[in-house]
Amino acid sequence: MIKSVIFRSKSVLLIFMGVLALFGNEAYGQKDKIGARLTLEHVKVMNENSSLKIKAIFKGEEGYEPAKNLNFTIYKINESEVDSEEISEEDSEAVLEEKIGDVTTNMEGKATFVIPSQFVTSLATYSIRIENSDTYQDDEEEITVMDAILEASVEEIDSVYHIKAQLVSIDNEPLAEQTLRVGLKRLFGSLSIGEDDSYETDENGAILVPVQDGLTGVDGKLNFQVTLKESDDYGSIIAYIKSDIGVPIKNESTFYQRTLWSPPSKTPIFLLIVPNIILIGIWGVLVLLVINLFKIYKSKN
Repeated sequence: MIKSVIFRSKSVLLIFMGVLALFGNEAYGQKDKIGARLTLEHVKVMNENSSLKIKAIFKGEEGYEPAKNLNFTIYKINESEVDSEEISEEDSEAVLEEKIGDVTTNMEGKATFVIPSQFVTSLATYSIRIENSDTYQDDEEEITVMDAILEASVEEIDSVYHIKAQLVSIDNEPLAEQTLRVGLKRLFGSLSIGEDDSYETDENGAILVPVQDGLTGVDGKLNFQVTLKESDDYGSIIAYIKSDIGVPIKNESTFYQRTLWSPPSKTPIFLLIVPNIILIGIWGVLVLLVINLFKIYKSKN
């Protein structure tokens, strides 16, 4: 009887030690991995797409460094309530969250995930997770955004062009006191339009910004950009406006003329003639010397 009790006690102890070792190894392995810090931004481009911009960094030996080639799994968290009496807990979790894709960071630790249109709703919560990574610890960040509509256009008022923009909810209700930025897209960034860097929407959710004269563009075409930047409720929303109210750029390039900086097929005429004359003269002198030397050699014989 005593031996049976001792045997059972040893068995329980061995099982307990095995479980402890298993969880201990997992905890140790997770601790050895790198902890990444995530920054999320929801960006909606009107009439194009909605996306999640992800930036991941970690604290290395030389300070914060980009988390390269880090894979994220993206889930959509559904808001519908599930009756726990009708379905099991596993099925409930499957209904409440749905995997919508994966994305991997580039060499700068950045990634952009374009959200499939069927998962874009008026109120959406997305979960961005690091799962089963060999290098980084498992982690999760969520972002919740409400959908909104940003409409923008160019209007002429009293012979002056203006950018008119209006921000409304998905139910067409004006969104007041929201900060919008107006810019003109250029090759290396955006040129601010108007006297201020940003403008707050009025009670109608609208702004009106005058456009200065003399803005140049190819064939007079200008591409304006109105942006709601990183709102706590609506994320970032961008609306583009294409117009032809600019001053046409005159092409004064001489690249395809006969200049020193032109392609080889457009070499200046003097560079073709003068060097060739010099080369012919040098080779002519050398040939003449060789002929005279040959004549001297023949005369001695």
